[in-house]
Order: sequence, then C-alpha cells, then structure tokens
Amino acid sequence: MKKLFFIAVMGLLLARPDVSLAAAYARDYIPLPPGTSLFCAYFNHVTANKLYSDGTKVGDDFNQTVNVGMLRYVYYVNAGKALLGDGGLTIDPQFIVPFMDVSLSGTYESLNNNQEFSTTGFGDPIVLATFWFVNDPKNKFWVGFTPWLTLPVGQYDKNRLVSPGGNRWVIKPEIGIVKGIGEKAYLDLILGGEFYTENDKYMGDNKLEQDPALQAEAHLSYDITKQWAIALDYYYTNGGETKVNGVEQNNPQSNHGLGLTLFFMVGSNSQLLVSYRDDFSVKSGAGTNTFGARWAYFF
Repeated sequence: MKKLFFIAVMGLLLARPDVSLAAAYARDYIPLPPGTSLFCAYFNHVTANKLYSDGTKVGDDFNQTVNVGMLRYVYYVNAGKALLGDGGLTIDPQFIVPFMDVSLSGTYESLNNNQEFSTTGFGDPIVLATFWFVNDPKNKFWVGFTPWLTLPVGQYDKNRLVSPGGNRWVIKPEIGIVKGIGEKAYLDLILGGEFYTENDKYMGDNKLEQDPALQAEAHLSYDITKQWAIALDYYYTNGGETKVNGVEQNNPQSNHGLGLTLFFMVGSNSQLLVSYRDDFSVKSGAGTNTFGARWAYFF
C-alpha cells in the first residue's frame, strides 16, 4: 500500500511541467534588433508544503525545496518580411541549460528510510526559437510562434525519488501576443500546450505517461521610469493527468498562479529583474511559491 501511495505522490510531483520554470516574463515576446545576442542567467527558489490530488490535499507533512539555475543564449536574425508590420520576420534561435538542487522531507521521509531526500545535477536542456510573423513596432504590436523542445539528456536515475532530468521528450508549441497600451504599458498574452513522450524507467522499470497540458499566461507591465518597470503576472495550467503502468492517477490540473515582477536597467546593456509567484489555487500538484531573479545582458 505504501508503495502505491509513493508512486502516486511522485506522479503528482512530475505533473507540474518543469519547462514552466522557464516561463516567459513580460515583454519577452518583443524582439530585439537582428544581429543582437542575448545572454540570460536565471535563479528560481521554489518551496511548497502542500500537495494536492484532484482537489484533495495529500498528506499532512509535505516539504519540497527546489533551487533552479538556468543559462540561456539567444541570437536574433532577420529572415525576410513579416506578414504584418515593417519590423521584418525576426527569428531568435536559442538554448537553455538548467541545473537544480531538490530537497524533499516530511511525507517523503517515511518513503525513504526515514531520511530526507536531496539531489543535485543538470536538468534536460531546451532548444527553441521564436518566429515573429507579426512585427509592427510602430503600432507596438507583435505576434510570435515558439516551438520548445526539451531533450532527455539530463541526469536521471530510475532508482531515485527525483532526478534533475525527466527521461522523456517534451514538445511545447506556444504563441505570444504583445500590444502596447499608450506610452508606458504593455499587455502580453501567451498560450501553449505541452506534449510528453513516455518514461519507461520511472521509479525502476515502471512506465509513466502524461496527457497534454495547456498553459496560459498574461502579463500587464508598466514603465515607472525609463529605468524601472513593474508587471502583474497570471499563470494557468490545465490537464496533464499522469498514468503509471496504465493506471490513471486522478491528478488532472486546473492550477492558477499570480505573480509580481520588477525590472530595472543597469547601464545600457544589462537588465535585472526580481519576481514572486504564488500558485494560490491548485487542483493537482504542489502548491508552490517561487522567488525568481534574472540577469540579462544584450550585445
């Protein structure tokens, strides 16, 4: 019985898409000029003490801490004319390399010989590119399409509670729309869907399957000064129910999160941001709180 509960809990933990840790911030769907390179370093500190399955709290003593770092390189190129606007068809091939530290205690200790569990290592890298088929800077209007591909080459151990890698491919088509409002405000709407292959080495030689998950984001940002900006962020995830050896885990998601982000320029080529996100309404998965930071350098 404990073994079945253990597998169900792990299925819930994996149900929250890891690629969401690289979710867009406000104005990320505004392209930089062709020929520009962008380097970003991210840090996210994620904590949770509540775990849910189909709207029901699972266990009374759940503790999860995840520290995630990511390095990201982006290069902007022009590939002709856009369908709308005179900004050109801009494309930004890029890659993301994540690494993480995971610590689990409380409920997990009874499933791990009464010891706290932790692991550190490199996660699955992500390759992607945005295609801005609408690029109209004069009217402050942009629409881009981004295919994400997560490569299952991160560190993975089928005999451990959690691994930095997922041992499965993840494909995420995404579309982002940005519209300027007046002189200082912007509204971003982002919609994507994640699709997963099987993990046939889940908790030993078990098979993990996951239904597609729908993700939506909205960001409303405002320039306080020329150097400072603030954004209100909203996140939603739906679907993504998991199966272990063909058995449904009854953990479909319908999760909501709110966030606040502050941006500020450092000189003419660097931007720093700090953010906070609270997944305040969780149907399935961990109810997380995330403190984030990003340094972006463009040249």
